[in-house]
Amino acid sequence: MSTVLVVEDSRSQQECISHQLRCSGLNVIQASDGVEALDRVERNYPDLVLLDIVMPRLIKANPETRNIPVIFLTGKGQQLALFSRAIDRAEACVSKPWQPRELVATIKKVLLNARIEFDRASADAWTEYGILNLSAIELYQSRTDARTKYPAQIIKFYESSLAAFEQALAMEPSHSNANKYRNRVQTIRGILIKKLEKTQHCKVCDYYCGKDGINCAVHPAFPPQQQCRDWKFN
Repeated sequence: MSTVLVVEDSRSQQECISHQLRCSGLNVIQASDGVEALDRVERNYPDLVLLDIVMPRLIKANPETRNIPVIFLTGKGQQLALFSRAIDRAEACVSKPWQPRELVATIKKVLLNARIEFDRASADAWTEYGILNLSAIELYQSRTDARTKYPAQIIKFYESSLAAFEQALAMEPSHSNANKYRNRVQTIRGILIKKLEKTQHCKVCDYYCGKDGINCAVHPAFPPQQQCRDWKFN
């Protein structure tokens, strides 16, 4: 049984698509955003990815997942030109509102024609993947609540990019771009972790340590041994 990863930020559409695919004899795993999708791909290695967000480039740029077929499901017909590079890397494109028979037929056709080939990636390919991860970081960091809502995702992208540059340098130690970006990522990642430590969520009192000048307090219902470490006693 083939496994399809359905990536859709609309919960109702995600469930609708998943139900249609299961009824057609396909195994389905789900993701709600790009970061979750990349994690599902790396953990489950699905036979095909169906997505409504501009993430095919990261999947296709990763030397370890680039041979997984991708179908682009989008209702943004008027913006297809903007996504041309992403669509070019996908195996097929289905427009919303989709017709169940058309969608299932497209998925099965792509799966039938898929040829999973494992080849040795070049240092340039790993470097490109690392740079694309940095582009994804910019998307998350542009949000005002990035450090409190998306710290794990941002750190994961930094770690993925760093690992990619390390792979490139292992293959070609003198690769200038990989070396330059690796050093930059190491520096930025270190600075970010220090900043996140100042706004780390407190599991005891549900405040963010140091956020907006607020220090964590000790909840009166908890015993002394569970008091917040950030509390400063006079």
